[in-house]
Amino acid sequence: MNSLDVTDPRSETCLDVGFGQTLLLDPREDLLGGLTIERVFTTDGRNPYETITWERRDVVIMDWKTGKPSYERKGVEVPSFWAENALKITASKYLFGRDPETPEYEDSLRHAFDRISNTYTVWGWRHGYFATEADALAYNHELKYLLAFQMWAPNSPVWFNIGHWEQWRWGRPDLRKSMENRGNRAFKAILPEDAVDDTNLEVREVSNAYIHPQASACFLMGIEDSMEKILSHQIAEGGVFSSGSGIGVNLSSIRSSKEPIAGKGFASGPISFDKGFDRMAGAIKSGGKTRRAARMVLLFADHPDIFEFISTKNQQEDIGKIVLREHNVSVALKKKAEEYAVKGSPAERMAARIVLDMPMVTDRQYDAGMDDLLYGETLGHQNANHSVSLKGDFWKAYQTKGEYATRWVSDPTKVEDTFKAESILDAIAECVWHNAEPGTHNNDFINIWNPVKSDGDISTSNPCSEYLHLNFTSCNLSSFNVFRFYDRDAKQMKVEELQKAIRLAMIAADLNVEEGGFPIPEIAAGTYRYRTTGIGYANVGGLLMALGIPYDSDEGRLIASQLVSLLTSTCWKASAEMGQELGAYPRFESTESDLREVLELHKAVQDLSGAFSAGKDIEKEAESIFKRSGSRLPIAQGLTALDVLRGYAKSFENHSVDAPVIAQQLQDVNAATWSEVVAAKRFRNSFTTVMAPTGTISAPMGVYDEGTTSAEPDYTLVKYKNLSGGGMLKMFNTLALEGLRTQGYTTQQVCEAALEVAGLDGLYTACGASMARVVKHLRQFIDESQIGPIRHQLNELIGFKMGDISKLEAYLTELREKGQNGSAEPEEAVVLAGASHVEDIPWLKPEHVAAFDCSATSGSGTRSILAKGHMRMLGAIQPFLSGATSKTVNLPYSATREDIKQCLVDCHEMGVKCVALYRADSKGISVFNVDTPEGRKWNPEYVWNKLVEGVREQVGEIVKEASKPRRVRLPGRRISQTLKFEVGGGLMEGFLTVGIYPDGSCGEVFGRVGQAGSFANGMFESFCKAFSISLQYGVPLSSLIESFRYTAFDPSGFTKVGDQDGVADQIKTCKSVVDAMMQILQWLFPESNGEKLIDFAGAPAPAVAAQNGAVTIKPADPDGIKSSLFKSIQNKSAESCPKCGSMAYVHDGKCRSCRDCGFKDGGCGE
Repeated sequence: MNSLDVTDPRSETCLDVGFGQTLLLDPREDLLGGLTIERVFTTDGRNPYETITWERRDVVIMDWKTGKPSYERKGVEVPSFWAENALKITASKYLFGRDPETPEYEDSLRHAFDRISNTYTVWGWRHGYFATEADALAYNHELKYLLAFQMWAPNSPVWFNIGHWEQWRWGRPDLRKSMENRGNRAFKAILPEDAVDDTNLEVREVSNAYIHPQASACFLMGIEDSMEKILSHQIAEGGVFSSGSGIGVNLSSIRSSKEPIAGKGFASGPISFDKGFDRMAGAIKSGGKTRRAARMVLLFADHPDIFEFISTKNQQEDIGKIVLREHNVSVALKKKAEEYAVKGSPAERMAARIVLDMPMVTDRQYDAGMDDLLYGETLGHQNANHSVSLKGDFWKAYQTKGEYATRWVSDPTKVEDTFKAESILDAIAECVWHNAEPGTHNNDFINIWNPVKSDGDISTSNPCSEYLHLNFTSCNLSSFNVFRFYDRDAKQMKVEELQKAIRLAMIAADLNVEEGGFPIPEIAAGTYRYRTTGIGYANVGGLLMALGIPYDSDEGRLIASQLVSLLTSTCWKASAEMGQELGAYPRFESTESDLREVLELHKAVQDLSGAFSAGKDIEKEAESIFKRSGSRLPIAQGLTALDVLRGYAKSFENHSVDAPVIAQQLQDVNAATWSEVVAAKRFRNSFTTVMAPTGTISAPMGVYDEGTTSAEPDYTLVKYKNLSGGGMLKMFNTLALEGLRTQGYTTQQVCEAALEVAGLDGLYTACGASMARVVKHLRQFIDESQIGPIRHQLNELIGFKMGDISKLEAYLTELREKGQNGSAEPEEAVVLAGASHVEDIPWLKPEHVAAFDCSATSGSGTRSILAKGHMRMLGAIQPFLSGATSKTVNLPYSATREDIKQCLVDCHEMGVKCVALYRADSKGISVFNVDTPEGRKWNPEYVWNKLVEGVREQVGEIVKEASKPRRVRLPGRRISQTLKFEVGGGLMEGFLTVGIYPDGSCGEVFGRVGQAGSFANGMFESFCKAFSISLQYGVPLSSLIESFRYTAFDPSGFTKVGDQDGVADQIKTCKSVVDAMMQILQWLFPESNGEKLIDFAGAPAPAVAAQNGAVTIKPADPDGIKSSLFKSIQNKSAESCPKCGSMAYVHDGKCRSCRDCGFKDGGCGE
């Protein structure tokens, strides 16, 4: 039936699907033909739900920024074996309705499983996909089993949109009336039964988008170079986003900004228009408010705006980094400075002063979330991935070190610019180093695999670059958790089960084409003409880890390539079966030769894969296969099938691989399946498989709790995922534990490894989420030499509790809670977090470590998968996919621009269609958060400590410099005082000239005694010179006076200063000329006057100062001057008083007196 509206419910068939459900099916008159569905996972007469223990749990996702829940759903019904992360994401993203009181509200995962499985059953029955009701029932049960047991998941639009209109058929509330005026515009293609070919294809707008819901995730669009078409393109994009899907578009058809337009001036160029497209994408939440809109924007390398395009996102990312790193760190430092400005050490207070004096526009910190102000609303081009499309002529120019040209879009004969081809790769590498974009598309390899080449070239992809087909087509994706098909006991894949499951998924994918609605007529028609599907895997990297096989190994690559070969060959086998029973895709006859060339090429690579384990010469074998099949194989843009075969061979490090048992098992099955495929008569679909990123749909497959997405290795064994819309999840790859078991380690060792890698939470998981088992494990004896650093730390925390089981269990439970609410102490945080790697586990054999290598290093770890490992995996699985692999080539922080460029070249040589590179910490925001060098560099605590350390070092340098002697000479024009003095009652006369600093302090002393040239005069002058130099090097005057006062030698005795009495009547006697000089200086520069010069008269005691050559007089304290001359008592010149015994019996010239009792001795007459 081809009705676009709901079918007449009269005379429906009632299908009892069990578990209290009866499914109403449309009547079918013709029961001939259709597919037979064999039960593999279920048994006849028993609904798979009956085999599951169901329980209800509250779902709460905490927002890590606010500490408040970002999502809550109470009492969600879930299979008991589902892990928390799987439940949280599946419920928050895919369960319908917000208000529990409304009829559309879903409070059980069964509701979502039913919407999907029951709807596909209704659709399949309606269109004759099932031969009998029993086949329809078997399909229904098998699909529910795959969903409930986390073996398979369709793409998000299926979860969002499918089944709401149909759910009345199985007893759920009838929502049809409430949905009549809801939903976006949708279009459906119809091929009349009497149509000869697709020229009679009709596209109609459906009355309600919920009747024919959008089920495809990926849309490829084209755009024409006119204002009307450009604006209508924006509307079309919005329609796609609003239903939960993403688009890809190549903007090379829009004139460049260097090309003239009619009249005068120049065109805006594609980048200018794309700013508007991107803003609109950011304004629309995909699928309501469940996730962000996604875009892929491409430009051919020969477009005149190519260099501007390459750097577009890099310029925006620079702004993001400035705000997220420099500004946010400055704000955090300011808060730190306010804390330490008062209570800190001297260095901390100085650092705080520096920070607080820095200007700042705002003290607001900006969040890194893609939905927040910076990335979500401010920066441009944040809703798209950018890639440069490199055609065959570019690669030829690069390989010959030649030049490449950009050409006008409006007139390709006009060359805009000519440059070395290498400069394109240099520009890409520069931006990738800074920003991880743009990616590259190798358009020559893309089009050699084009299954509909007669209808046009492939020029674009979906946002994640796995779906590659003609413009105005779409692809609905679904993926398998491949680990679920691994037999732990037999150490083999459950190949037959996997093939049966793939067939079920192909039926569902084709039904999405048959019944799905599309946002614009062109895509509705294009998708129906080519019936494209995208089946894929998740957990390939996790499976290899569970097998104990390194991701970056030839054994790992051979297993992965054969798994993908099994997937694609089985999909084509199912497509051939549907083609026979239901009819081929409408453009099959026009493109059959193109498709068969591609299928023959798949088979040729499969034949070559067998040579690795057979020990054959790979190059010769490739040439032999090419010669045998060359006429049946495709060519494109200068490439031949031999380039594809050689590229596959380059993906392996060695050409002789000791094939694991699983690889041998798969090779035998694949060889037979591909032979069946190439012999098939017709195909239902033109495109079948991709390796999608399996982002959100990894949750219902359990991959976030146990494994890896897509064909990726794990990013790190422990990571934290930022959720679109808020919140963060901690994820630990428990398949690492499975890998340890495979390698032969004991249960006790596996639990210890979980503790070392993921901390207490990891141990809790390894012990079956039982704290009692955790306690039992910890109380077992383990040789101290065989435990790692995390266990050592945990032992220190719990040592005193080990004897009391109840206390230990209570403490560990409390410790886990501290980790969840962020209240743990530093020593506890170490135990809660774990090391995130296996490198410190003492008993792990060196040859086993590589199996646990991840994309990035983490914590104190040093190991990671090299870029070559990522690229070789891409090359190994590429020839077995209809599309490509959504996978990132991870590079370390230390990678250079040249390293990045070489990666691009190597990927092309391996035949990889699409390349995305990510240098660690090259972006200001990332999905996964791990401990990295760049992250630590921008940690506010680290920056503060560095600042304080720097201040402390600089202060030390200043003190060190200040402690060095530095001579301060008097100015060339200085003030001085000259005094005449006599010693010993006229036995020796002399003159003393005192030079004065501008501040009035003593700066130099020149003296002369006796006759010039005499010994006494020479010694006195030398002493004065040394004395002056000491002053100028900063020795305090008072210290010098204390050192030389009471120096005794003849002549000595009565002393007179000046020509008349009273000039310095305090100075009456001296013990030597030097002692006289000290008394004169102490009189001239008394301590009470700050050691500044007094007036000669002494009574008013003004002090002299000078500034800029002007002399001023400052009043001093006369009483202080009179008492200061004899204030200091030198114990080294004192004797014991004969009367009181005090040590204050000192000389006064030739006499002596006691400063304590007043006893005097001598003949001075005083």
